[in-house]
Amino acid sequence: MRTRRALLLSDVHIGWTVCARGHLRLLERLHEAADDAELIVLNGDIVDHHRGLPRPIDTELVAMLTELLHRFRAEGRKVVYVEGNHDEPASDLPLAPDRWLFDWEGAHGERVRVLHGHRFSDEVFQQGPYERYGRHLIRAENWLYARIAPMRMSYRMGPGWLVGAVGRTEDILWTRDFPGRVSPLLGDTDVLVHGHFHFGRAHRTIAGKPVWRTGAWVSRGHLGSKDRMLRYTDGRFERIELTPRGFRPTEDGL
Repeated sequence: MRTRRALLLSDVHIGWTVCARGHLRLLERLHEAADDAELIVLNGDIVDHHRGLPRPIDTELVAMLTELLHRFRAEGRKVVYVEGNHDEPASDLPLAPDRWLFDWEGAHGERVRVLHGHRFSDEVFQQGPYERYGRHLIRAENWLYARIAPMRMSYRMGPGWLVGAVGRTEDILWTRDFPGRVSPLLGDTDVLVHGHFHFGRAHRTIAGKPVWRTGAWVSRGHLGSKDRMLRYTDGRFERIELTPRGFRPTEDGL
């Protein structure tokens, strides 16, 4: 069945405590972003299992999102949760991914392939040093910011820019290998959509195929990044941002 309208989002990282206000703002208006979308795709790293849920507000945000997804399904929409490297498929959380790859057919028969961007085959994802060791560091950091309000308030005064610089550097390094690793998956695909990267271009071409990044919603955590989602309407992809007047398309290329 062809899909005429879809909303795709990734890298929300619910649980990243310094981002909680931005997450609340997003979830309070997510139904508005969904509009008349027939398909909602959570493209990985939605609930941050690495960082945990250190404050009651983080648990409440998961509950809010869970309720929203129940509402979307009750309205007859298809909701898909694709695995990201911060997700936990066997999680005891009420939200968990059930696939690493998702294909769907657009309004004009175009074949769209969605993946997060951290794995490229059906083989079980093999955790690297970041997942095995780095996750413990970021969880400890997250719990410190959750427990010590002055630290949380001072995040934007310096620490957040350092974290943003590290994140941008990681994305630059990971992006170098991405085209070569994902190219074998593009043969029977017309458009690729991925997440994983919080910084960088909104769209580009790999192996002659258009590639879109779903965007991230962690600008309060990765300072220097932008809060963005991806919308599909009758054959056209566009990035959207949230303004005081609501969601609107943006052509800033981020």
